[in-house]
Amino acid sequence: MVTTIKVPFASIKFLLIFVICLFALALERSSSFSRELDKVSVGYNVVIQESLKRNGALLDLSGKKIGDKGLKFLIDSNILKNVKKIDLRYNEITAIGAELFAKQSPLLKLRSLILRHNFLGDKGSAFLARSNSFPNLEEMELGWTETRDAGAMAFGNTHHFKSLRKLDLRGNFLANRTKEALRKSLGHLRSLKLY
Repeated sequence: MVTTIKVPFASIKFLLIFVICLFALALERSSSFSRELDKVSVGYNVVIQESLKRNGALLDLSGKKIGDKGLKFLIDSNILKNVKKIDLRYNEITAIGAELFAKQSPLLKLRSLILRHNFLGDKGSAFLARSNSFPNLEEMELGWTETRDAGAMAFGNTHHFKSLRKLDLRGNFLANRTKEALRKSLGHLRSLKLY
């Protein structure tokens, strides 16, 4: 014996309207998300353009908190090819951003890179130390970047920074033996700050 259940037409109609509303809401959220991404891209572009100084030779993004996503946008924007000094202090950049930065095309004009007060850790510092992206860099500031012995020693063992004159690793967690080893391997630098 087969029993049939009668569903009132009003219930079916309500269910159909409910499904259509859910679908419309999903489309709106997708569109809204896309608009938010556009705003973020426009926001990064405005912040970067406002931070360019001295006819594009200085990029001062100190305290702008662009993070790894903003750094990726910056790298993809092709603005860095003419910059001589980049200040990225207090930008919440992690090892992910450091890796992106370290793998970009060589920045031939860059002389000074300031990354103090970010969250690079050993991994991020090691990415930078092994990078070929900064062939003419003269000054690098990596103070207070959560770097420990392994990340600092990556700079002691690198041969990628032929023009480097100043290295700042203050405010990190370095053992005395690491500091001594760095003083020996980087003794040729004009300034090596470890405290």
